[in-house]
Amino acid sequence: SAIIVLLREPEALLGPSFQMSFGAVAALIAFAERWQERAPDAAAAAWPWPMRPLWLSAVGILTTTMVATAATAPYGVYHFQTFNPFGLLGNALALPFVSLIVMPAAVFGVLAYPFGLDWPAWALMGWASGLVLKLAHWVAGIDRSTVVLPAFGSLALILFSLSLLWLTLWTTALRFLAALPLVGGLALASAPSRPDILIERDGSGVLVRGLEGKMVLAGKPSRFVLTQWLHADGDSRLPDDAALRNGAACDARGCVIRLPDGRSVAYTRDRIALVEDCQRADLVVTSLYWSAPCAARLIDRSALIRDGATAYHAARGGWRAYTADEVTRLRPWTRARPEPKPAPEPTPAPATAEPAQDAEALQ
Repeated sequence: SAIIVLLREPEALLGPSFQMSFGAVAALIAFAERWQERAPDAAAAAWPWPMRPLWLSAVGILTTTMVATAATAPYGVYHFQTFNPFGLLGNALALPFVSLIVMPAAVFGVLAYPFGLDWPAWALMGWASGLVLKLAHWVAGIDRSTVVLPAFGSLALILFSLSLLWLTLWTTALRFLAALPLVGGLALASAPSRPDILIERDGSGVLVRGLEGKMVLAGKPSRFVLTQWLHADGDSRLPDDAALRNGAACDARGCVIRLPDGRSVAYTRDRIALVEDCQRADLVVTSLYWSAPCAARLIDRSALIRDGATAYHAARGGWRAYTADEVTRLRPWTRARPEPKPAPEPTPAPATAEPAQDAEALQ
């Protein structure tokens, strides 16, 4: 089935659905082969008939859930930066309803539909599905039911996948060599490279690593983008958490945030403040056009149109930048972005900050 999917849609290989589905299947195949080699459970065989199938079903549900959870965890963390430690509990509670009520009712409903006798099946299926949803909400409400982990690179995911494939394909003692790429993947995933500055593509907001190592917010990026930024950094705070702005010195014109190494990042939408920030800050972010000289590293509207969303790593003596357009422009099927329009008019920058009346005249 994986080959058929890839022949029809090769791009599915990079999607979380394909990776998690077939990752779980591969792990279950590898586990089933080892399970068949085990000695029979004499204790379970001695149990009376009503208890033995129940015991085997419970063990099967718990074991297969643990195997599938372990196999899909790297892909879930890579794509969504989350891990659900109580997934085992949720599946153990929900699977009996799905396997014994929901699916049989669905089959009966389809078969009985031509005769107009299907409504009891749909009613039973709806009742059981409602119970499954209630169980899911209950498990999701448990404290720390979802753990947010920092995003790791593609190389770690490749090593995890190689380990899983090696374990699945080999049936001899060579399968134990799967531990080598597994250890390598864990080492890389445990020490990810996290950016120090994240800039929204339209300049509506920035997220900067503050003096205490936590990300500090300036501006108002979209809620979705901010959620993705926080998750990628392993930060479980919500986008509307007021603590996100702790560490930002803000006024009506903008904000200044200091990095752990002492350098400062200024965010502004005001031309008067931009003149001052260019002289005082190390990196300046603005959604305005700015063509005048700036002593700081400047990301203005022209740069945002050209590069899109941008991430900066604070390197010794400079910055390492990664832009959204950096990878896509290398793809042969991607159209080249149009060159950004020039600034509407040049904005001269005085040597020193001018009074408000003179600064307004400069515009």
